[in-house]
Amino acid sequence: MKVNCDQLAGLLPDFFDGDLSREQSDAAIDHLATCASCRLTVDELEGVRTLASDHGRLELPPESKERIRRSLGLS
Repeated sequence: MKVNCDQLAGLLPDFFDGDLSREQSDAAIDHLATCASCRLTVDELEGVRTLASDHGRLELPPESKERIRRSLGLS
């Protein structure tokens, strides 16, 4: 199995969660070994995931929550 850039993009959530089949995972890794653009994307996403996990859950101030609710038409 081979994947292209668009196909890899669709696999990334499951790739990061470790939920791909062995065949899909191998194809993703093979693609990343030859595609600098996708490798950069994965590196950036891994950085974001690391930052998010390092900081845990962040609490928005009440005024920010209210502004979001208003923008979504929920209040």
